[in-house]
Amino acid sequence: MSFKSTFLCFLFLCPTLLFGQLTDEQVLKMIQTGSETKLVTENSRMIQDGYFYQAEMIADKLISLNGSSPNYNYRKGYLVLKVRKDANQAIPFLEVAASKIDPNFDMYSSNEKSAPTDALFHLAECYHLNENIAKAKELYQEFINTSRSKSELIEVAQLRLAQLDQLALLKQAPVKIELTNMGNNFNSQYAEFSPVVSLDGSAIFFTSQRPWENGETELMRSPATNAYPEDVYVSYLSNDSTWNAPKRLEFCEAQRNEATMAVSTDERRIYLYEDITGSGDVYFSDFYLNKFNGISLLENTNINTEFWETHFMVSQDGSLAFFSSDRPGGFGGRDIYMCKKGSDGSWGTPLNLGPKINTKNDEDAPFLSIDNKQLYFASNGEKSIGGFDILVSTLQENGIWNEPTNVGYPFNSTYDDIYYTTTVDGLRGYVTSFRPGGNGEKDIYEIKNDFLGVKNIAVFKGIIKTTDGSTLPEDFAMNFKLSCDECSDSEKSKLLFPRLRDGMFMTGIQPCKTYRITYFNATDNQTMYEEVFTTKCDEAYQEIYRELLLDVPTRTISVPKDTIKEIDTVTVIAYKNVEFMHYFDYNKNKLSTAKGDLKIFVKDVEKQLSEGRKNVTINVYSSASRVPTKNYESNEKLATIRAENMKYDLQNYFESNPAFKGKVNVVIVTAIVDGPEYTNDAKNKPKYKPYQFVGLKTE
Repeated sequence: MSFKSTFLCFLFLCPTLLFGQLTDEQVLKMIQTGSETKLVTENSRMIQDGYFYQAEMIADKLISLNGSSPNYNYRKGYLVLKVRKDANQAIPFLEVAASKIDPNFDMYSSNEKSAPTDALFHLAECYHLNENIAKAKELYQEFINTSRSKSELIEVAQLRLAQLDQLALLKQAPVKIELTNMGNNFNSQYAEFSPVVSLDGSAIFFTSQRPWENGETELMRSPATNAYPEDVYVSYLSNDSTWNAPKRLEFCEAQRNEATMAVSTDERRIYLYEDITGSGDVYFSDFYLNKFNGISLLENTNINTEFWETHFMVSQDGSLAFFSSDRPGGFGGRDIYMCKKGSDGSWGTPLNLGPKINTKNDEDAPFLSIDNKQLYFASNGEKSIGGFDILVSTLQENGIWNEPTNVGYPFNSTYDDIYYTTTVDGLRGYVTSFRPGGNGEKDIYEIKNDFLGVKNIAVFKGIIKTTDGSTLPEDFAMNFKLSCDECSDSEKSKLLFPRLRDGMFMTGIQPCKTYRITYFNATDNQTMYEEVFTTKCDEAYQEIYRELLLDVPTRTISVPKDTIKEIDTVTVIAYKNVEFMHYFDYNKNKLSTAKGDLKIFVKDVEKQLSEGRKNVTINVYSSASRVPTKNYESNEKLATIRAENMKYDLQNYFESNPAFKGKVNVVIVTAIVDGPEYTNDAKNKPKYKPYQFVGLKTE
């Protein structure tokens, strides 16, 4: 939304101000020598034109001239919220601004002492971000009652009130997830976003606005935000389950923005957002000769138009494409569209997914699960709890997408949560979020869950290596043929290529079907090997695994003898995570595995191990409140003792039983001090006890 909508809904435009943008050096000189009237004029123009970085430089100077001015405090608070979304930093400024508002606010006058009514709206935003539902509602309503009727922000405030109702509802039944910031290897002080995870979870492609190491991007910063250009990076999971240092892909150029959209299953094509044409379109880069090569425009007028195409992805079987666009004819803002691939390989006419999916607000960043039945996307409409939230819709038997639902709190936050992609089973995903505690402007988070997994799907996966260790030929392929009268042409026959970096391959197939797979050379269609198998008919998630050896000179395939036992279809059991939580009394730190809820927890873990679960990791989370401890050197030490006691007792319990020895790994995830500040009221147990705990969760 433009500044005309968010800073003021009525502006006195001065044509003489519409001149070129200043350099940082010119702004600094003006701050030193310019009059207060000049500073107010320039600050107003910059905010109006979206040059927030320089506008905040001037706002700081205005605050130094008159720190009690509601006018100047409004400018500073608005910019803090706009640039960094730092609600806590913005609140003091906006509180001063809201103390004196005037519907007739003159933004270009240095004599203006009041703030606009919009100060109420932006102060409400801050409390909304902080999940202070009552205060945010009060301020949104006050803004609606006070503002001029023509203000475009009234409709936004009404939307936010609906989102607060949704927040209150979802907080009553929070979903159980494991949320992890991906840390310094991925996230920096700059923006990282749009993570795309490979189906097997071994690679994450993402976008970052970090500077280049050799300084090439220093002169390419945005004059509006001071941000560096967008570039695409990839990180691979190493054998020890740690992520390698991200590598910037070869097609990135210092003077250009490139952002991730999606990656094909075989990782031979990456789809990108690029704004070379001005409006923003879908591009791609193909992987060959051991690298991703130069980017090309997706030459399809059904998808790329003169309007804004912000995201694009192709289903893992290649038959469907989903994208978001603000083209005319939609329901408002950005909408999500779907195309089917024709028999000639081209994309058909886009279909708007309709009013169940698309609203008068924005929908963006579609992602389809491997079974083509779960559509994840981001929406900032009434089903959000604030900003963009991840919603999910399921394809019904009649081919219609059902009413989408919010995936829950705290999966979603009151900040922007967008660009969600998952691994093959749907139980692990990655999302972009702008929530407190992150490294920078946007961060990438891993989210594990036990309620969004795919069912009634078979996955064919495996790895092919060459007998002599040479590079896998790029034209090695697999053709799947399915005898099925009721199936579509795309289901009856499909092509699969292995991943060139390691020979891994993966694709979704149907349960209760018989497949013939032909392994062949795509250049001359020479068959190397054929096999037939039948998938199971139950509704469990299945995996069919293969290990193959390719003799390149003779172009023959063999199956190593020690993998023959793994060739049959395997049903993967998704064990439900076991959880435990105990709240301690003051200074207490020890529990017994022989009684109470902890006894129930360890017995549940034992049961899963006895039923065939190979190993279990138990994560330990502990906390101490801020009530000063008398028995330990610090509250931090008390939290650590609680965690270490639990880890020792659990390890000792399971290691002492020969049946479970070596199968349980106990990891301390957090040991923190948390909760409200201490105010000499140690007997107030309801206030402090929720922050005196130890929690356990298996994975």
